Amino acid sequence: MKAIFSLISILLVTSINAQKFDCSSKMTAYQDFFKAKDIADAFDTWTEVKKNCPKQSELVYTDGFDILQFKIDNAATAEEKEKLVRDKMALYDQYNKNYPEKAADFEVSKAMVLHDNKIEAKEEIFNLLDSGFSKASGSITNANAIYTYFSLCYEKYKAGDKKFTADLVLDKYTLVNYMLTKLQNNNTDNTDNYKTAQRGINSLSKDLVNCSNLAAYYEKNFNQNKDNNEWITTALTNLSAKCSSQPVFVTMAEKLYSVKATSQSAYFMALANLRQRKFTEAIQFYNQAADLETNPQEKAKIYYTLATGLLANDMAKSKETLNKALQFDPKMGRAHLFLAQLYSYAPEECGKTDFEKKAIFYLAIETAKKASVADPKLKPAADKMVADFASKALTQSEINKEKMNGKSLTIECWINETITFPAK
Repeated sequence: MKAIFSLISILLVTSINAQKFDCSSKMTAYQDFFKAKDIADAFDTWTEVKKNCPKQSELVYTDGFDILQFKIDNAATAEEKEKLVRDKMALYDQYNKNYPEKAADFEVSKAMVLHDNKIEAKEEIFNLLDSGFSKASGSITNANAIYTYFSLCYEKYKAGDKKFTADLVLDKYTLVNYMLTKLQNNNTDNTDNYKTAQRGINSLSKDLVNCSNLAAYYEKNFNQNKDNNEWITTALTNLSAKCSSQPVFVTMAEKLYSVKATSQSAYFMALANLRQRKFTEAIQFYNQAADLETNPQEKAKIYYTLATGLLANDMAKSKETLNKALQFDPKMGRAHLFLAQLYSYAPEECGKTDFEKKAIFYLAIETAKKASVADPKLKPAADKMVADFASKALTQSEINKEKMNGKSLTIECWINETITFPAK
């Protein structure tokens, strides 16, 4: 009976204390202190909120990370800095306890608190990352964390750690590249960090991750993963840049495409056929990949690749395909540049008179100018092309002489464009 009364008393006291502590107003108070750079009062008030209102709001933790990081950045001594770093790591534990669905990758976050604040604890960082990546790889979005994890794995491999065999490192390479590719696809407006991490990983591991080793690795592991479309897609992505001529690439591309024809699987089939010099089939698969692609910019890239590669010698089809690319991505200035280059090859083929031949160079110049309008970064390349064509193009005096000011001229042949000259 006494125990029951004691429990009721404790609950009453806790309830009364909670009522006395106004969580909402205290949160507002520490936020105002922090905005005013009154860090001491912000920290003290936030600490009270964290203690009394651990489930009041996710902001208790996200704000706390900012407050603690400010104190870390302004710590007077190395000892004080490390203590604050450890406090921030402990806050991630508490965050995961109270908001597990928002902090599944808390171990990775803890590792990066150590790493980013330059605390000498490499093995601890690695162990936290290794545990975090094994438990919550689908929740990790930090590009630097992905790069750091792979670099530490590769470092152990290079140091001769028996656990870190070439196959294990290739497992990690496959994992991190899959993660980074998926993050790029899901964050199309902000991919620079992921691309940088991917380039860093490829540069770091280039001695191990070559076509021969990758092909051998994927051949050995294909049978046990032949029904794992994500694994196959990652393998094909890793091989596609430089190693698509490997027989295992063809095998995996055909397997993925047989499951479902998608833009991605059709693109891999295009590469596979290209490497086998089956050019007609490759063109068909490129077109299918473009047709199935739903992202306009990605669709334009496929058309551009086709126009400047397999169709480059068929000027009519190349132009048609470049125009498709520009239809889906009007800012693709490089398509205008390639089209201008195509026109520069055509005067003898398509010009019936000297005036028409020079008019084609005039058209090439006007097309090159469109490139820098569509993409200002291409202005130097466009200006150089304009300068190269200038000596072969119509001059104003020649336009005047033929009385073509304000008039139009249609160039037939595969160009099939009408040039309208400016009035005087």
